[in-house]
This record gives sequence, structure tokens and C-alpha cells, in this order.
Amino acid sequence: MRPEMPSPRLERPSGAGRMERLGADSRRGQLLRTPANTGWRLMQAVWRFVRQVSGDDAYERYRDHILQAHPGQPAMTRTAYYRFRTEQKWNRITRCC
Repeated sequence: MRPEMPSPRLERPSGAGRMERLGADSRRGQLLRTPANTGWRLMQAVWRFVRQVSGDDAYERYRDHILQAHPGQPAMTRTAYYRFRTEQKWNRITRCC
């Protein structure tokens, strides 16, 4: 009698920290919550937060807004957008008195 071979659709863990896929009885292609996968998702969330707080993703948010709220209007280029934002920030009175 031959030993049972694992199904070719299943990926077996080949070491600690590797992502493994769920078996045939579960949803196909969904990744398990391994420590490496959870750590990666946490790092992505922190990076998105830092980009949003620092304003690094301002152009992407502007572009998404223009595409959704004003579909016929062309969006500024990245360079033009940052030039506009810089002029808007520094070409006004920035003191109280």
C-alpha cells in the first residue's frame, strides 16, 4: 500500500514564519493568519498611517477625490499639485500679529 500524498492544491508550511494556504475544505486561496502575515499587515497599516499623517499620500488622496467627485475634470500632475500646495501654504500671512 502506498503512503498518501498531499493534495497538490495544498501548500505545506516549509518553515517558521512562512505563509501557508488553507486546505480544500476552507476557502481557496485565503492566507492563514501566521505570525509573519500578521506582522506584515501591521507594518502596512502603520506605514499607511505615517504616510497619511505626514501628508506623503496627499496627491493620491487628491487624485482619488477628483476621479470620484469630479469625473470630467482633469487632475493636476504630481509636480503641479505639490507646487500648488506649497504656494498655498507659504504665500499667506503665517503669524498672529
